[in-house]
Formats: sequence, C-alpha cells, structure tokens
Amino acid sequence: MAITMAAPREFAAAYLSDGTVKVAGFDVEPAWPESGGAAPIYASAFKEPMYDFVILPLSNFLIAIDKGLPLVGLPVFIDVFFPQLGARVNKDAGIESPADLEGKRVGVRGFAFNPAVWLRGALVDMYGVALEKIQWVAAEPNSLSGVDVSRAPGLEVETAERPLDEMLDAGELDAIFWDRGGPAVTEHTATLFADPLQEALKYHLLTGVQPLNSLLLAKKDVLSANPGLGQAVVDASNEARDLYYENVSDDEDHMGLPVKWLRSNGLFPHRNGVAENRTSLEAIVRYAHAQGLISRRYEVEELFFEGAK
Repeated sequence: MAITMAAPREFAAAYLSDGTVKVAGFDVEPAWPESGGAAPIYASAFKEPMYDFVILPLSNFLIAIDKGLPLVGLPVFIDVFFPQLGARVNKDAGIESPADLEGKRVGVRGFAFNPAVWLRGALVDMYGVALEKIQWVAAEPNSLSGVDVSRAPGLEVETAERPLDEMLDAGELDAIFWDRGGPAVTEHTATLFADPLQEALKYHLLTGVQPLNSLLLAKKDVLSANPGLGQAVVDASNEARDLYYENVSDDEDHMGLPVKWLRSNGLFPHRNGVAENRTSLEAIVRYAHAQGLISRRYEVEELFFEGAK
C-alpha cells in the first residue's frame, strides 16, 4: 500500500523523503514543494487534508487539534530549536533587557508563528513580561494556516506594511521574533540577548524544556484503516533520526544552532517519543492556551494516536 507523506528534505526527514529509510509494509510517496516554501502544505492541513502524513509546526498542530480537524499526532519531532536565537532589536529602541519589550512594537511572522509562541511563553516564564503591554505586528494574519487564529483578550495585533526586517532596520519596529538563527544583524540592529546561546541554555536548564519546532501528524482515518501503520512510521522515523545524527558533522547547524554546541551540551541527539518530550509538550500547550490560540489545556496523550509512546 502507498502512503503520501509531506515532509521537508532536511534533517532526519530527508531520509524518509528520499527513500533511504523505508516504512515497513508501505510505500512512501513523498510530497514536498521543490520551491516556494511550506505555506501551501501547512494551509492544506486546515482544509481537506491532502496527505496521509504531514509535518506541521507545533503551534499550527495544536490549533488544528483544537478546531477538531481529523488529524492526530505522531511523537516524531523533526527539528528542535531555541527561539532566543531569532530575537532582534533596533539599537535605538531602548531595549536593554526583555522587560523593556513592554510598551514596544514587536514584529512576528504571524501571531501563531511557532517561534513567536515559544518565545512569548519563555519571556513570561523567565522574566515575567506582560505580553498585553506589547503591540504585536504580524506579517501575515493566520500563521500559514489559512484559517482565523484566536488570541487572548488584551493581545493586540496590527498587520505589517512591509517586510519585518526592513521595518526593524528603519526603526518602524522595536524588535522582531524570527525563526532559526534570525536575520543578519545590521548597523541598526542587535540580538535581544547579549549571548543568545547562553540564554537558550539557561532556559533549558531552568525549565527542562527543549522547544520543538515541528512534528509529524496523520489522518485519523488512515491510521484507523491500517492498524500498525502509526507505529511503523514512528519506527522508520527513529531510524531516519539515528542516520541523521550519525552523519551530521559538528560544523553544521540545526535550525540555526551549531551542532557542536548542541552535542557539547547534551542536546544532541534529540529523542522522539511522548515520555521523552512530555515537559516540552506541556510547555507549548500551556503557552498556546495562555496566548488564546487554543481553547483549553490538552493532556499530552490527547494529542497522539492511541498507543503512542
């Protein structure tokens, strides 16, 4: 039987997409755009899902579950990151610490943009930042989902008139929250944290959280019709993960993070699984609920197919 899988051609997912790793008993038909980005893939999950398996950012996944879409997660986390690396400030904005973000204009790609959800939550946990005192400016309205996204009362969002990095450089924004390692620093901009890697490690050591960027999810009816398929895909994903970690070199980066740094701090390899990621999953559910993106705090087990471990 053939199954369709929309997964990027990078990191561990590349070994599934190119057929290096097989799913036992099934033929995988990869489906990922050669160019143009992942936005159409993400949006399709919120309509009539086109693919049997698809990668979604964690925040989009939680919104999809909250909207009752016929999808279910697999505890397969293709990429991990730290959003602290992607935060930039305008040097003239008077931002010396995270608390100084209050009263400022902060740009995000979308209000539900996964790195922004994580970083807002971390700023509350670590520094007590009042998110409602920040004017949020979004580059697009629905964070690649194609559906309306809710938010908590008091969180105001404007629409950006031009690219966020240009607005930051011109002083039209005081800060932006970006993905991966963030945009290049210019003569007018700086990182929010003096040492973003050290800030990321501090957050991890204090909270036990390793921010998750995306996960693999499936159509519920496909798993119901094919008992054992969910675990077969998890097993194949674990094999792909092991190959990736064996082959990636210290001088490469993973989501903007130096692989050598990740390894030296015990953050590589990152394990799949519900139990291994419970602390991080509970954190993103708490953050998404507090920010009004989902209607309730889901138990971790509710997010994954029955029997997932």
